[in-house]
Amino acid sequence: MFDRFVSTVLLAVACLAASATGVSAQPATAEGARAVAAQFLGDAPGDKNAALAKLRPTAADYRAVYREPLAGKLEAAQKSLWDSGKGLSGRPNQTELVIVFARTDDLIDGKPVLDEFPGGYKEITSQMIRGVPIVRFKLVEPGKTTGIAVDGLVHVNGRWVLIPRPWNVERAQ
Repeated sequence: MFDRFVSTVLLAVACLAASATGVSAQPATAEGARAVAAQFLGDAPGDKNAALAKLRPTAADYRAVYREPLAGKLEAAQKSLWDSGKGLSGRPNQTELVIVFARTDDLIDGKPVLDEFPGGYKEITSQMIRGVPIVRFKLVEPGKTTGIAVDGLVHVNGRWVLIPRPWNVERAQ
């Protein structure tokens, strides 16, 4: 009984800490990425727009993932996306996650996991900074593998941020 009480208290403290610091402060692991992505599942409680706003990158975040001039171009190009207030949420029946966790080194080096990311990443690997955890995830219905796909969840400067579809900036030129 005491063990169950202690477990319950520890879980409550962990939940309070996560809400106080923000889920974007999760560790740079697959489990941390899963905790961040789970906020956008169709049945997840909470304010999904507020959760997404916490993933907005700063100028330093863009530069921690990509080399110049791509970092600056991304910052300028994605400003309107972030300012639009556009949300991210799974449909009510999309209650499961499919996650691919890698490091930018794996993409730069052309490891097999690169094929798990959208093809546009192959166009920009030379502009990536090594050592950055990077994730793509899908919000899916139970038993399915297709759904709402999101790429560019990266862990930099002690937190998770979202820099989606970075290759679009290069294609636009």
